[in-house]
Amino acid sequence: MKQHFLHLVIHLITLISMSGDGSAVFAAASFLIPSQALKFSGHDVWRGGPLNGRTTRPNSSSNHDEPPQNRKARAAMTNEGVIKGDWQSTQFESLDRTRGSMTEAIGTSCDGGVNGTVLLDSKTRAKGTKKRKDAKRRQMSRTGNIPDIQWRAIPMEHLRNHPCFVPLPYPDEIVRLKVLEDVRYFRQDSWQWDALHAGRCTTSQAAAALGLLEPKVGGFLGIPRSLRKGGIGAYQRLRQTALRDLDDISEVLCTGGNREKRATSTAPLWISNKSRGSVHSKNPGRKATQQYPFAAIYVPRMTEAECNERRNRLGHFFKSGASPFLARMQWGSAQEATALLTALNYFWKKDPHIVIKEVGMCGAGLEMNRTNSSASNEEEDTGLIIGASPDAVIQYPNGTLEALEVKNHCPFVPATFGGKKFKKTSTKGNPQNHIFRIRELPIEPNVPAAYIPQLMMEMLALGPSCRSAVMVRQTATTGAVILRLHRDDEWISEMLFWLHRFMDDFVNKSEAPPPNFFWEDDQHGSCDRYRDFISRTKQISESVELVDFVSHKEIQRVVSADRRQLPLFLD
Repeated sequence: MKQHFLHLVIHLITLISMSGDGSAVFAAASFLIPSQALKFSGHDVWRGGPLNGRTTRPNSSSNHDEPPQNRKARAAMTNEGVIKGDWQSTQFESLDRTRGSMTEAIGTSCDGGVNGTVLLDSKTRAKGTKKRKDAKRRQMSRTGNIPDIQWRAIPMEHLRNHPCFVPLPYPDEIVRLKVLEDVRYFRQDSWQWDALHAGRCTTSQAAAALGLLEPKVGGFLGIPRSLRKGGIGAYQRLRQTALRDLDDISEVLCTGGNREKRATSTAPLWISNKSRGSVHSKNPGRKATQQYPFAAIYVPRMTEAECNERRNRLGHFFKSGASPFLARMQWGSAQEATALLTALNYFWKKDPHIVIKEVGMCGAGLEMNRTNSSASNEEEDTGLIIGASPDAVIQYPNGTLEALEVKNHCPFVPATFGGKKFKKTSTKGNPQNHIFRIRELPIEPNVPAAYIPQLMMEMLALGPSCRSAVMVRQTATTGAVILRLHRDDEWISEMLFWLHRFMDDFVNKSEAPPPNFFWEDDQHGSCDRYRDFISRTKQISESVELVDFVSHKEIQRVVSADRRQLPLFLD
């Protein structure tokens, strides 16, 4: 068979060199491809062309010998503007005889050059045009007045039902506390958790009490100006009366509440991916052709009615004079459960036995919080009590714990952010009147210095067995980065020293801290020690472990009921 084909090719080359008008070429070509219609130098060859003696010039007035399906195809091509009456072409054209329309044209010149072009019929071109129009219509607007701060967010109450997530009990189910550390069982969205903050140095006030948010220290550490709020907030918090002993805490907190937040729906929220990849996302009973990338399928979908309700609610909120910066604050809270789910799915792929546990305020049972007897000579009994609330805890099969903290970077900024009015090349829709615009920045694999006290205090509060903390920094459109900070006991000891100093120098004396306290204070001869502590803080923030990057498509979020793209702006 191969020898026969080679003889035909050699014969074709010989004919090309001998033929002057190309007819011999088509005699051989029609023999090689007898089922196709070929055209060359004004000759149409049907089913072998000259070999069966049936040839017709396309510009002839009589086309009785032309098969009807090809007459239909030629008419369609002329109507579509493919041929435009020029049949004197030196090209081959392959006709789809079953559909009667031209599907492909492969151009071959006599010198052996090839120029291939795929020609589509009218239905295919119309379908492509519709897709382009739909894509343009679905393109996200870059400005707007109603930012969707709950954009594709999975609610915390739904995450608590995830098969790989261990939730805390409802607050009204906690009737008594056996030890002080049991306060960690109160959820972070309960009033009991809020009550524990009074008079306690928690992670939200640690950076301020350490002086990290002062002008000079903040500038040295690269903390944004908007976060350099000074130490007044920490001073006011620590002057409040705190719940300290077990009897007082039990009497105040174990009174129930939050019953109205119980989920009443019995519809399934998750379908577990027990086989780690064989679950079909649309039909769980059907075997999937590709591995499902998440630990469980999220069943609820965003409906048009829910979208309209959210549009009306948020539209009224932002049009009533609310500060544009509130959107950035609310984004972090609304997207917290989604970022926790990102960590859950990532570590589930590493080991399906890893679980994510919900946790409240930790550290109440630390020895320093109960008696302060562990204070050294440098750390007198100042009345300092601490507490930390990680967003969750990662528990490994061997019992190891890691604090889990998530940070969601809001994509919305005021249109006047940076002091310049946001300008757009097009004036369509009058974007100059929009309140917000989208700003996308590349995510950096580091832990900002302002968060170092938070992570270190979380590891301290979880106990000596917790040797590291994981931070997930997640964006709306550019994925997430997972980082790990290892415990530094020397730094933690220095942190406690300066927190005791804050209590002794300001809180206990009822004197508000001045700007740049500690940094410029030589009264106790400890200015150099403090600056060394700040330098070490900067080194730690720049040397965290990069665990991995998570792409945008690997983040599990809510999808719409009709599978359409959900915009970031609701207006």
